[in-house]
Amino acid sequence: MLRLICLALLLFASSSIVHAYPGFHAALKDIHDYARRQDGDGLNTSHSTVLLADLAANGATTPSGKIIRNILQNTAPAVVDNGVVYTRPDAAIKAGESGLDTAACRQDTCCAWSYIVPAMVTAFSENNGSTSTPVPEFARDGSVGSGGADGSILLSAGELQRIENRGMGDYANVVMSWYDTFRTYAPSITVADLIQVGAMVATVTCPGGPRIRAFVGRPDVDDRVPPPEHHLLPSPSANASTMLEMFAAKTFTVTDLVALVGAHTVSHQYFVDPLYAGMPQDTTDGVFDTKFYAETDTDAPPAGVYRIASDDVLAKDAATQQLWKDYAQPGAQTKWTDAYATAYFRLSLLGVQNLNGLTDCSGVLPQSKPLP
Repeated sequence: MLRLICLALLLFASSSIVHAYPGFHAALKDIHDYARRQDGDGLNTSHSTVLLADLAANGATTPSGKIIRNILQNTAPAVVDNGVVYTRPDAAIKAGESGLDTAACRQDTCCAWSYIVPAMVTAFSENNGSTSTPVPEFARDGSVGSGGADGSILLSAGELQRIENRGMGDYANVVMSWYDTFRTYAPSITVADLIQVGAMVATVTCPGGPRIRAFVGRPDVDDRVPPPEHHLLPSPSANASTMLEMFAAKTFTVTDLVALVGAHTVSHQYFVDPLYAGMPQDTTDGVFDTKFYAETDTDAPPAGVYRIASDDVLAKDAATQQLWKDYAQPGAQTKWTDAYATAYFRLSLLGVQNLNGLTDCSGVLPQSKPLP
């Protein structure tokens, strides 16, 4: 296990049972045939276009639903431009520090988040000087199968004590402190949203990290009793077929998998091999760049870098090798971060049933930072 595990490997650290979506077996066959499929200029590198939850059942019936639908179907970007900035209602601004408690702020869903996000940035910046560390930890809640991004990883009794969740206690305390502080002013704030927005804030505060569109309104889990463990998290030595099958069951393609694995660029391993605890997965620790792909696509890792066996497998497997090499090329930063944002946006909505009812608060996110 990792203290900062790639979002891809966390996808199946589930507190609920994984259920295959309709058409799963066909998608799995496509994945197994991936290395042999030709699409004009080479391998098919498409993202998943499968709709989720109420968008699949009822269609997009609200402005938010239409945006989410378009992103899930790859007709709109998952990255939001730095020019999109949220402005608080006048009454909230004039009230200064008490703005959270004004009627104007309470009536504007994004207003409370404009106070929460700066608190997140401060907390991440104080995390041993690295803003990148919480990225995978905050994203783990989206890994749930039938539960999804519902806060269950922090709200269900015993979840944090499971072996796959080792090392998350500090981050859990931070999230719950935000929840206790801000729900007084905004009762609609949920743990599920705090986890997902926290992951997006942590990502964009890393140099090179994408500014992923942030929607809020996820309900927290009702049943606080965790289901039996199903060992849904692939081990650090998992083979490519195991990981590909798990991703297919969650509506992700090979392209999504390879893009999400890139989160290892800001990770450190602590539990895979305790003898090398704290070692990063590339030489530009704390920078959201493609160095991880290039340095994994070699015979041996650079000095001071720990290579996870499952990463090594994906870098060399026939189904994933070409995509891996594409991201390892100089100048691939935007190509990768766009792909990562698309895949992560889907991850953040897994199991959320009220997609038409979510609110776009992307403007409260910090500005993205260029690579050093």
